[in-house]
Amino acid sequence: MKKTACKDCGLVIEIESFDATHQYSCPRCKSVFYRPGESFDLVLMMAISAFLFFIPTLFLPILTLTIMGQSHSVTLLEAVLFFFHDGYYVIAIIASSVGVFIPLVLLFMIMMLIIPAKIGKPIRKLKGLFRYYEHLLPWSMAEVYLVSIFVAIVKLAGMATLKLDVGLVLFVFFLLSYYVTVTWFNAEDLWNHYDELED
Repeated sequence: MKKTACKDCGLVIEIESFDATHQYSCPRCKSVFYRPGESFDLVLMMAISAFLFFIPTLFLPILTLTIMGQSHSVTLLEAVLFFFHDGYYVIAIIASSVGVFIPLVLLFMIMMLIIPAKIGKPIRKLKGLFRYYEHLLPWSMAEVYLVSIFVAIVKLAGMATLKLDVGLVLFVFFLLSYYVTVTWFNAEDLWNHYDELED
């Protein structure tokens, strides 16, 4: 028997014969409280892909701006630093945190949770990491950074010639890989995995 609580209404639910391949909904509020995730191998592969897409975006230009014959390319890191140099400290901190830093931390946590599970490390050493993952997940808004880039493109389009560079393409692939990773990863599958090992 599996005992859990609905995250939306708090109803304690007991499932007589739990099947990790099926989706379950709360009998009171009808919200989904368990959905099966993809295999750990697929999630791990996608998380590593996201990292591989992200690393070049730190060094490759995302945009090239040309005004009166003068061209200047901007990398992802430089875009954040521009906000700091112009005194927009709060915007710089929020954009870099929710758009870049937290997604990277979550990807790292997912790998740190999955790899020990695959090698049979005891779950008690992972509980703290699991709690931090659950707390950080709602603060992950990587699309905010991409939207801010496109807003800047629209505003500058009439003032200068803009060229989208390979860094922006890689950043879009990073976002896609990241969202596929967090969608596929179901942290509750870790508990089910360790329960099966104990049985």
